[in-house]
Amino acid sequence: MPRGSSTSPPTKSILFYQQLIKGLIFRPIFSIIYIDMNIRTYNLSMLAATIIAWLGFFVVIASFDPKTGNSLIFIMFYALLFLSVLGTLSLLGFLIRLFWNRKRGTPRVMALESFRQAIIFAAVLAIALCLQAARVLTWWNMLLLVILATAVEFVTLLFHQNNSDKSNI
Repeated sequence: MPRGSSTSPPTKSILFYQQLIKGLIFRPIFSIIYIDMNIRTYNLSMLAATIIAWLGFFVVIASFDPKTGNSLIFIMFYALLFLSVLGTLSLLGFLIRLFWNRKRGTPRVMALESFRQAIIFAAVLAIALCLQAARVLTWWNMLLLVILATAVEFVTLLFHQNNSDKSNI
């Protein structure tokens, strides 16, 4: 703890739950970036996967009629939309961070942040479209989705801050 800090250290149960959530949710999702690959390989593989996802998405749109399609068609539609938006936003977020924050962060951290935020935004978009298809999307549902997305981002940043505090000790 730094001097002058008025916050008390977290209890053992809070640390246990933080480690549990981190181990079950955040590490498996975000560990893809920590594989031993350089940033160019990551961006090229993300670009290839995004192009394939967009092609698959447009094939589903062109090939199937939503009025006669079964649930598998809708699952493919929303999954491919999610993956397409995820890849597109991840690449765009990385490029924006690369040009905007050139001196403030490493490319690996920028890729991790853009991937994390792309997952959150793509999930909100896919859930909102699913709710709209079921005709149950209202303004307060959307507000709850935005609050949930904000909470997920806040918890992720909190875990990241706790880990950096531990490494500085």
